[in-house]
Amino acid sequence: MFGLLQPNKEKVGRRLKQIKDEMNISFTEFGSRLGLKKPTISSYVQGYNLAPIDVIEKVAKISGRSVGWFYFGEIEEYIADYLTLTGQGELVKEYPDVVKQIKEEFFSGDFKNSGWENEVGYPMEEFIDDCFADFSPSILDRYIGKIVTQQIDKSEKLKNFSDKEKGEALAFVYQEVMDFVEMSGEVKYGEEEKVIGLVEDSISNLAKRGKIEFSEEYLVGRLVNILDDDVETAKIISTLSLNLTGKAFSPLFGGKELIEIFQAMRPALMKLYSEKSRDELYDWFEK
Repeated sequence: MFGLLQPNKEKVGRRLKQIKDEMNISFTEFGSRLGLKKPTISSYVQGYNLAPIDVIEKVAKISGRSVGWFYFGEIEEYIADYLTLTGQGELVKEYPDVVKQIKEEFFSGDFKNSGWENEVGYPMEEFIDDCFADFSPSILDRYIGKIVTQQIDKSEKLKNFSDKEKGEALAFVYQEVMDFVEMSGEVKYGEEEKVIGLVEDSISNLAKRGKIEFSEEYLVGRLVNILDDDVETAKIISTLSLNLTGKAFSPLFGGKELIEIFQAMRPALMKLYSEKSRDELYDWFEK
């Protein structure tokens, strides 16, 4: 009846003991009320064996506690334990509000989201996964962005890069690492060494090429590359001019100011390039 997260029999035993103590009764009387012999209830309370669902349901009825509480503690503890089990312990530790947000999603106002309720009245693991997938990407993005910035700043391989080139390298490396993270799903919050390894690989490849070329799969990357070159920028201005006015643009007799204005968009485009996922760009340009 349980999913990936299994009840801890020692913790279940401690919760049973808490109820016994609150009722101020002996093991014998506690067992009697549940239709159990003293050795049996004692084995549950001491955590030697996991109390079965029929016993927990009886204790829940006489104590006013939920079945889920006996097996997993408070709902926040249950959500946090599940996320920790799936490798997200560091994120939960530093961002406890994520657990609260998932709980709030489960309790829509005064009512449970009953379609996602499991056998013990707590949110299904699939529900937690879905909610976490909505809340966690922005946290992971900031975490990886911070590491990328630190590694770019201190990289010996990029020591000959100008400030402008380092800014471009930051956008390029960040997006390359994020692309891998999103596609592979192999990197979790707190895995600093793994992220540093990905960043260093990207920096090494970039240093070998000596030139930054952004992916041109979508328009944003294409524009970033075009606006780094005066001739290519003039061509795109001419194409736009022909479409809008029927007249071509030529920089032969001036027009440098217009080229510079177009190229002034490049930093903002690089920022956009680094912030948007491939899925978001797909939605922009492929629908």
